[in-house]
Amino acid sequence: MEWVENLNESINYIEEHLHEKIDYNQVAKKACCSLTKFQRLFLFATDMTVSEYVRCRRMTLAARELINSDIKIINLATMYGYESSESFTRAFHTFHGMPPATVRKLGIYNELERISINLKVQGGNIIMGRKPIVRIEEFSGIKAATFRVDGIDPEDKAFSMLREWAIGALSDYAARRCIGYAPMGHHSEGEDCDSHEYVAQMFLYEHEIDENGRFHGVEVDNAPQGLYIVGDVVLNEFHDDGSIDIGQSMKKSSKEIYDCLIEMKTYELDMENRPFIEEQIFQPGWFAGNGSSEFKLWLPIRIKQ
Repeated sequence: MEWVENLNESINYIEEHLHEKIDYNQVAKKACCSLTKFQRLFLFATDMTVSEYVRCRRMTLAARELINSDIKIINLATMYGYESSESFTRAFHTFHGMPPATVRKLGIYNELERISINLKVQGGNIIMGRKPIVRIEEFSGIKAATFRVDGIDPEDKAFSMLREWAIGALSDYAARRCIGYAPMGHHSEGEDCDSHEYVAQMFLYEHEIDENGRFHGVEVDNAPQGLYIVGDVVLNEFHDDGSIDIGQSMKKSSKEIYDCLIEMKTYELDMENRPFIEEQIFQPGWFAGNGSSEFKLWLPIRIKQ
């Protein structure tokens, strides 16, 4: 995938410039993205920040230099961008658990090998490092409290209705799975039309539904069923005023999820029969009206014939 190749190109640049000041804007340029996006992507892929990776790699190379040459500590400190031998020694001791003189004497040191990002298909997941970046899920028979709004920009209204109901009806609302979707699409009457139906749902347990098919006074309906490829939405696209552009973020993330689907070779999109789903992962504060949410995107798929 192109974005994985770009990420590895940025790591190549870092490795080539460990002995000098690194221009992180140039690193991000190698990855064909903004610095903010690169930092988030690197953290997701490696479980460490870019600066942490650089520091650990420099300390690894410094230990090897120390053992394999007679270089002075002050020269080693200068080589790796430290202003004094004292600050270098502190960083060295923190990483290796012993000062430079002891490492030189014993020849023992900690190390972080150069990172290379690879993807592999494992069952219904695509794994990057140890993390699944997408997974295949199948849903059937799930019931959900359902809130429908038909009008201009109905998404916020539907989830506001869900929130108001949930805090009065449930004690474990923050742990429930919540999704939203537009049954006929977000622009069913054309790209410039913002009026459409939107459905917000919170998953329920079967035993919670009363004999009238309702739960605490709200409609209970089936949640969407079938196979989906599920991946995170990275919120890294912005409007001119600096606010997050959720729509563009979702579009870019959907492209990356689709690229993963192509790698799997077993599945294909099923968008003509079912809408995509937005899973909202609400922080506890969201239910009090002042928290944020994260997103996952479900793209409907089917097994290739």
